[in-house]
Amino acid sequence: SSGINAEWPLRPGDDAVSCMNFSRDSEMLATGSQDGRIKVWKIQAGQCLRRFEKAHTAGVTCITFSRDGSQLLSASFDQTIRIHGLKSGKTLKEFRGHSSFVNEAQFTADGHTIISASSDGTVKVWSLKSTETMNTFKPALGSSASEITVNSIHLLPRNTEQFVVCNRTNTVSIMNMQGQIVKSFSSGKRQGGDFVCCTLSPRGEWIYCVGEDHVLYCFSVSTGKLERTLTVHEKEVIGITHHPHQNLIATFSEDGTLKLWKP
Repeated sequence: SSGINAEWPLRPGDDAVSCMNFSRDSEMLATGSQDGRIKVWKIQAGQCLRRFEKAHTAGVTCITFSRDGSQLLSASFDQTIRIHGLKSGKTLKEFRGHSSFVNEAQFTADGHTIISASSDGTVKVWSLKSTETMNTFKPALGSSASEITVNSIHLLPRNTEQFVVCNRTNTVSIMNMQGQIVKSFSSGKRQGGDFVCCTLSPRGEWIYCVGEDHVLYCFSVSTGKLERTLTVHEKEVIGITHHPHQNLIATFSEDGTLKLWKP
């Protein structure tokens, strides 16, 4: 078949889908909505397998499957991170401690901790077992750093003790689990150069960030240099993602387009 031809109806009263993610085996798709609901779909059949009607009390910002596909990790505008069981259909754990929107949450490679990014200007590391905060980092430095939104975090594929932090500044950083900044990369722009989204190449050799100026900045992790820039859209860019193994990037924007790029 040519591409994906599946289209699944949303029930009347369902709110807009705000985030989604595939399971590792690509058999399931989890969607989070602006009204705090989560649904899990069986892709081939187009069936809704599970509904979490009250997964969150506000919009879901990100959703991801656990490695074995038995649980879902979600973050929300309600300032919490939660884990939901696919088998039980229930919310199993809640992580509280951020004082603003949680924009992203991810399982770390060892599966024992969770790392999160928030609009309160912090990155937090949580114990999966106890749900307690183990560490809090402030990636942005300076007087107004406390309010600088952390957009996203990206674990480095080849060095699981380090992760990339993208916040609303003109600098993206690599940090370690102790909160030290290992390396920084800057757009070099004072106006309009603040980053809105970011993605890594599959092996973690390149960092791709998009700025408020609609420009894609491509950084080499090994040299620390800005290798190239490219204007990707005419209006604000909503997100960027890299193909899991091909040299392809997708960007999508408020101009209503999704574009594929060969970097």
